[in-house]
Amino acid sequence: MLPATRRASFLLSYNPLWVFAQLLGLLALILIGVLFDKKHTAGGYNWKTSPFNFHPLMMTIGLLFCYGNAILSYRTLTRVPKFTVKLVHACLLVLSLIFALVGLTAIIRVKNESKPPSSHFMSLHAWMGLITIILFVFQWIFGFCCFLFPTLSLEIRQLYMPSHRLWGKTIFSMALITILMGITEAGVFEAFFVGKDENRSVRLMMIFFGLFTAGFVFIVSYLLEKNDFQRPSDAENDS
Repeated sequence: MLPATRRASFLLSYNPLWVFAQLLGLLALILIGVLFDKKHTAGGYNWKTSPFNFHPLMMTIGLLFCYGNAILSYRTLTRVPKFTVKLVHACLLVLSLIFALVGLTAIIRVKNESKPPSSHFMSLHAWMGLITIILFVFQWIFGFCCFLFPTLSLEIRQLYMPSHRLWGKTIFSMALITILMGITEAGVFEAFFVGKDENRSVRLMMIFFGLFTAGFVFIVSYLLEKNDFQRPSDAENDS
């Protein structure tokens, strides 16, 4: 595809979809933030007394919003030098991992400080979350060593790239599934899905949070799969 045609495709298709995805992602963050504030959930955001409320917010910021933008960085920053995009990609993933680890620490602390202490990883949601974070860590380490430092040979990078992309999308999908399982589990545990009028606003926020997160992941996945949105070669960018 010629550079001019590619740029037109970006202006007419990629940019509006990217903006729409950001809107859905931000709406999801707002909803999850409101859901666990002190108006709807006991304790609000207090790390000492209510660490659990940080868990869904941190996981959504890290494994959904930051991660989604990290894997889109090569397609979003098409006119930026490739090495700079690599750094942006790696830094966004580090930020994503930091948020995820804060969220993981929050739920572990809740389990340890409950009276009596609760057992860890007693649900499918917990196991999915743990596996997602472990895969995320290995994906980042392998990607860093292969593409940034010490930077392996071109042949090895070309051989590894399809696996890197596949696992990136797999981890992103697993994150979505885990987040939706978690919000459903929280809703059932707090009986928010019982047909009572006082639960209606919380129930609707949970439902729309699920729709917005799924929509964000769907659009990001579409932008990743469409070949027209691939980053132009360095020669095309130079021209």
